[in-house]
Amino acid sequence: MDITLPTIPAGVLVLLALPAPYVQALIQRPAWSRTVKKVVALVVALVLTAVVLGFYYVYTGDTVPAWPALVLLAIVVTQASYVMVTKSTASALEQRTSPPRY
Repeated sequence: MDITLPTIPAGVLVLLALPAPYVQALIQRPAWSRTVKKVVALVVALVLTAVVLGFYYVYTGDTVPAWPALVLLAIVVTQASYVMVTKSTASALEQRTSPPRY
């Protein structure tokens, strides 16, 4: 089985997935359960992939047959970025942008 990723969509997706944990931090709240936060992470990766593929289609007119691989790439890069680079700052952003709890 040969999985070939188109270079331009994959590169753009990786570049946009690196700061994606900050977008997720703006959306989610600290009080949400771990399961809801995981669902938000998946939705952010899916939307990011759809946006990249949409722009690629509008710009070139070509469809990308490897879209499942690009979805997996977005999930992996987003989560790796969170775990290895942006965890402390994304968590701080989530705390600052959440409404206060009384």
